[in-house]
Order: sequence, then C-alpha cells, then structure tokens
Amino acid sequence: MAEDHSKIKEIRPAEAKTQPSAPVKSDPEKFWKITTVVLIVLLAFFAFRNTGGGTAIPTGQAVANVPTTAGATTLAPLAADDIVKGSANAPVTIIEYSDPSCPFCGAAAGGNQQVIDYLRQRDPSWVAPLPKIIENYVNSGKVKLVFRYFPGHGTGENAMKVMLCANEQGKFWELHDKIFANQDKVADLDQIKTMARGLGIDIAKIDTCLTSKKYDQKIAKDIASGTAAGVQGTPDTFVNGQEVGGAQSYTAFDSAIKAALQ
Repeated sequence: MAEDHSKIKEIRPAEAKTQPSAPVKSDPEKFWKITTVVLIVLLAFFAFRNTGGGTAIPTGQAVANVPTTAGATTLAPLAADDIVKGSANAPVTIIEYSDPSCPFCGAAAGGNQQVIDYLRQRDPSWVAPLPKIIENYVNSGKVKLVFRYFPGHGTGENAMKVMLCANEQGKFWELHDKIFANQDKVADLDQIKTMARGLGIDIAKIDTCLTSKKYDQKIAKDIASGTAAGVQGTPDTFVNGQEVGGAQSYTAFDSAIKAALQ
C-alpha cells in the first residue's frame, strides 16, 4: 500500500531549529602569530622599497641604503676641517655622508661582511665602492674623497669623534677602516679606544681631545650640510654634486666619476 504523505509536515528553513552558536573564545597566541606575520610582511615591503631587493634589510636601517641617482646638488664647499683623502688638485670631488654605525656604510667601505653578503645575494656582481674608488681614482690623483658625518643609524657619533681626534695623529683613515670592519663594537667607546690603541694611536691624547668637545661643532656642521643637501639616509654620496645614494655597487660610482671627468 502506498504511503500517505499528506500528514508529513514539510520543515521549511524558517521553521528549522538551530543550535545556539558557542561563544568565540579569544586565542591570544593565535592573535600574536597573525600580528607577527603582518609585521614581517610590512617590514619586507619597506625593505623591498628601500633597497630594491626582496630580502629584509638589517634591523635598524629604516632610512639607510636608499639607492638613488639624482641631479646635481649644491653642497657646502670644502672647509679646512673637512676630512679629505687624495690630492687637493683632483678634478673630481666625492663627498660621502656616512655613519660609523651604519651597516650599509660599512659594506660600502668594504668592511661589514654580513651586509656585503646580503647585497651580493641580491646582486652577485655587487662590489664595495670605496676601496675601488680609492684604488682606481684617489691614488691616481683624479678624485679627492671627503668624509662627512650624518646620523644614518644613530649610534656612531662617539666613534666619529674618536676618528676626528685620531686625525690629529694622522690616523683617521686607518681607524675608519678598522671601525667599519668591526661595527658590532661601535657603540662601546672603550672598544673603539681598544681598536685605536691597536693602531698605535695615543689614547691619552684621544681622551684629552674628547674631553675638550672640540669636534662637536664640526659634527653639527656636517649634519647641517647633509640636511641642506637633502640627505635622508646613509650612505649618501655626491660625485661633483651628482648624487649616488645608497650602498650601490662600484659600477654606479665608476660611471658617475667617468662622466665627471669628461
């Protein structure tokens, strides 16, 4: 016998009983995991924008290593207290705004191997510019290299003061190279003095020089001239006024120098 469906009530969606939803429990661990991922993505984005690469830049380098090539910039003229390497009669003047605590400045100087490896990971042809500029152009009398301080990383001022004091003993560039090769010690004044002592620098004279604060005005002047020139991060370099920003490979500087020599 056929079943009688006339008494079977159709259950419509509106009539269906639903179980009350369980309250959503907050998961602090999950929240922080998500937050961390978001922060990592944001940091990677800014690293990519600032360096032109896809891997994260070293911590603390938010304003450092911004590769740029801009038009001619009016810079403060050379002064008697400028630190200069090379012939005063060299036809090309390179002014570098740098910071002893800036890892990208260390790489540009050929000293910070960790950052050099990072840059070569992005570009296997990358070559530290300063050693090659000195070898090919400063030593041949074609370029004079000027070093000016700019706080691109924030902990290099004491090191810069010691370097300026060491210049009185003819040891600026030796200490420059030593510090940029040991940037993990740059925030420790005692460590800087130890490095200076190892180069034969008279530390008693350094202490007297530091106590006098004789180079505070020089550092302030360097920062002011960099700001006036539009420097926003380090290293920032000008080849006869032509900006070559960031720790770019030697080839970028070589091109700018050759153009300036024409």
